[in-house]
Amino acid sequence: MQPPLDSFAATGPDLSGRLILYVGGRHQHVSHLRRIVEAHNGAFVHHDGGVEQSLSKLSAQLERADAVLFPVGCVSHAAQDRVKSLCRRLDKPFRPLRSTGIAAIIAALDSVTARTSSAI
Repeated sequence: MQPPLDSFAATGPDLSGRLILYVGGRHQHVSHLRRIVEAHNGAFVHHDGGVEQSLSKLSAQLERADAVLFPVGCVSHAAQDRVKSLCRRLDKPFRPLRSTGIAAIIAALDSVTARTSSAI
């Protein structure tokens, strides 16, 4: 059993207003992910990975984002390839997630803040 969402707000990273783009995943998890990111002083945007939203919209969202997270088991290969390619070209951090659990999200946010803090 995972700890309650509120317990992570005090222990997780300070995103300092960074915009986190989450690509794919399950629709019912999006509001929880938004709460996690916002609880850590970040902004959140979601793209469904091409299910209903076009992949061209993904490009525009990615350009604005400071970092991108995506669960490898819940997003198309085309969306994964697009994210990786654009992030590399634009020098944006991205984290493929093996799990959609809260602990995996927090760990990814930690790694994003560590990378972008050292780059500043």
